[in-house]
Amino acid sequence: MKGAGGKSARVLVVAGEASADRYGAELVRRLGALPGNGNLRFYGAGGDAMQAAGVELLCHVRELGHIGPREALTGLRTYFRTFKLLLRASAAEPPRVAVLLDFPEFNLRLAKRMKRLGIPVVYYISPQIWAWRGGRIRTIRECVDRMLVILPFEEAYYRARGVEAEFVGHPLLEVSPGPDRFPALPPEPERRTVALLPGSRRREVDHILPTLLLAGCELMKRVPVRFLVSAAPTVDAGQIERIVEKTLGGREGRSHFHILTRSSRDIIAGADFAFVKSGTSTLEAALAGVPFLTMYKISRLSWLAGSLLIRGGTKGLVNLIAGERIVPELFQDQASPEALARVALRYLESPAESAAMRDRLRGVRQMLGAHRASERAAAAVNGFL
Repeated sequence: MKGAGGKSARVLVVAGEASADRYGAELVRRLGALPGNGNLRFYGAGGDAMQAAGVELLCHVRELGHIGPREALTGLRTYFRTFKLLLRASAAEPPRVAVLLDFPEFNLRLAKRMKRLGIPVVYYISPQIWAWRGGRIRTIRECVDRMLVILPFEEAYYRARGVEAEFVGHPLLEVSPGPDRFPALPPEPERRTVALLPGSRRREVDHILPTLLLAGCELMKRVPVRFLVSAAPTVDAGQIERIVEKTLGGREGRSHFHILTRSSRDIIAGADFAFVKSGTSTLEAALAGVPFLTMYKISRLSWLAGSLLIRGGTKGLVNLIAGERIVPELFQDQASPEALARVALRYLESPAESAAMRDRLRGVRQMLGAHRASERAAAAVNGFL
């Protein structure tokens, strides 16, 4: 598609973490494949998946892996540098449209500046303002031309508040787990398999992985288990290895913890139970139909600050979608290794409880709809080109 002056049109795409990188990559592929879009050029911030899809990255998501008000201070320089790079590139050669994926602390600020430049903004994967920081609706209403939501209740929420919103379905429904069950691992038929998913940001992993590893040690005291430790593409696998060695050291059973760099969906699909950091990975567990618990830990200061802004007693995404408590939630002080192990043991030792959760998770999958999210999102973005 040609822009003014015969130049190929540009599209800004910004993702700040691993799952959004995957969704952004698929959106870029679908958008570029639409008739007349062969000359589109994509640039922005993202990860390996977006880069492989043809996006010129001005910043990699690994550089944006900070969480919480305290932790983010250590990455402010990177945030500001990335922000300025994106603005400078967009002002010098304005894109036809800016596609912003989740990452609200950064992307809502960027949306304001895009609007000042006269660039339309499509926001794909909504900030969860229905759960916390609802005051951001004013910024969204003023700066976002189209909100593409992936949870079924979000469309009505935004439309009731004056935002043009469309439910496109969840992009996780487009992804199927791999066919094999980790053939590279030594066979251990006498052991159950538990997946450990500590997150896709460096600081999350620092806070969460040691607790999950110690929970695994507690669990092994009661039942034979092997563990699949997920190393997200946005986290250095060496960081995972260092935490595993520091936490487990010479502990008995260390050889039963396996670090894997495959997709989290594949890792979950190969497990009998999973410990999952609160976030998108909980939906991957739900879609895989694997019993799991959701947990979260962060620095005490960040937790206290965030708790003041969160509404409602239920924080887990799957439970919010279902409107009921399907998945056990253990957050902050509740998420001790002993408590996590007790919950996992209950499901590993009770086929009836595991089967009941699997049945209820199938209901969550049905609630997410059958839309092809990337196709519908690409069609919506194409309307701005």
